[in-house]
Amino acid sequence: MAVGIGAGGAVGVGLEVLPPPVQTTPATATTGGSILAGTYRLAVTALNAQGETTISNELTQVTTGSASTITVNWTAVTGATGYKIYRSAAGGGAGTELFVAQVGVVVTYVDTGTPTPAGAIPTVNTATRQGVYVLPSKFIPIDSESLQYQQATVWRRPIRKTAEILGGIAGNANVAGDLVLDATEDVVLYFLIAARTACVKTGTSPNFTYTFTPTALATPVKTLSIAVERNGMAFGYVGCIVSSISFRIEDGALKLTASIVGNDEAAQSALTGIVWPTVQPFGMGQYSIEIPTGTPVLDTDSFEFGVEDNAEPQFRLKNTGQGAQFVAFGERSTTLSVERDFEARTEYDAFKTLTSKSVSMKAIRGVNNSIQIDTPAAIVDTYELGLSGQGDLIRGAVKYNGVVDGTGKSYQIIVKTQEDIPI
Repeated sequence: MAVGIGAGGAVGVGLEVLPPPVQTTPATATTGGSILAGTYRLAVTALNAQGETTISNELTQVTTGSASTITVNWTAVTGATGYKIYRSAAGGGAGTELFVAQVGVVVTYVDTGTPTPAGAIPTVNTATRQGVYVLPSKFIPIDSESLQYQQATVWRRPIRKTAEILGGIAGNANVAGDLVLDATEDVVLYFLIAARTACVKTGTSPNFTYTFTPTALATPVKTLSIAVERNGMAFGYVGCIVSSISFRIEDGALKLTASIVGNDEAAQSALTGIVWPTVQPFGMGQYSIEIPTGTPVLDTDSFEFGVEDNAEPQFRLKNTGQGAQFVAFGERSTTLSVERDFEARTEYDAFKTLTSKSVSMKAIRGVNNSIQIDTPAAIVDTYELGLSGQGDLIRGAVKYNGVVDGTGKSYQIIVKTQEDIPI
């Protein structure tokens, strides 16, 4: 008997980029080159038509004499059109490798010491492959999902002595739906990377900080492959981006709703190798709301932040299926809602005069485990007040619209986590 719907469900996501190569043990020779004696760090990246991955694992190699060579080895990356090799100076630290050479579709390179290394390692994976299915690298527990393959069949009703539909022909198709889940710091990264944002990653293992700011780009920088297993049957979706995202505190838990728009469906076998996250969700006692930023308030009991980028699938004439060619973003709206005790007219008067202020919400479980949402210039759009009965508290339901600040952004999200994504 098949497993039940709930017990047979799983969702996994993966960034649609080339993975960095995996470097294997290097070798050295004492003749044939010009590399001096020392200990060198080595790294390799993969290339495709769109760009270059971040570096492979770093390995060290010791040379002797003054005429050595180093043979660098790595495993092939599916979809790569070439590779770049990097080497540090003698005694160089982690991340100090410099560019040595670019090669084609091979898995070994003999570094003779010529030319002199120059050019830093990449810090961002630009080797995207949007719409090419990748296996999940992260499995996520969810509350619900509604992803679907939307197919706009064209029903034929020509005039030919019948009132019936004669048949259908394939129309445009794309992927759309929502994912609802706990907003933990290790999971939200994937959806923010696939949104209309720019991401800056700082820090070193095991603690990293990802800073997301909105961009004006018409198309996404990174896309997701999403795998869903429903009652033992697997489905795969490609070219997925986040059209809108919503954070809210619901019964004390921080929740995330990500609205997905994607290119097409892809073949996906049953999910295997599932490893579930162990990061705990945020709960009561772990939130700080500041209105304005820097001024914590203790009179709110609800919070919701949303970004709507109005993404739409773009259909083009082609001979490679009926899915969307890509997805484009539209106009952006940034909104924030809180409900507060109404004790003074200060906030209400600011609403009437369209005064902007910064608002910040921090979910903090530890120094290196947090999600911070900032709206640096928020203007109150709606302020609701009302009397409902004797002895009731007077509450203010406040809805803000985010506008751009002096740096051109309407929001910023900072995530601190141990999740290491080669963005």
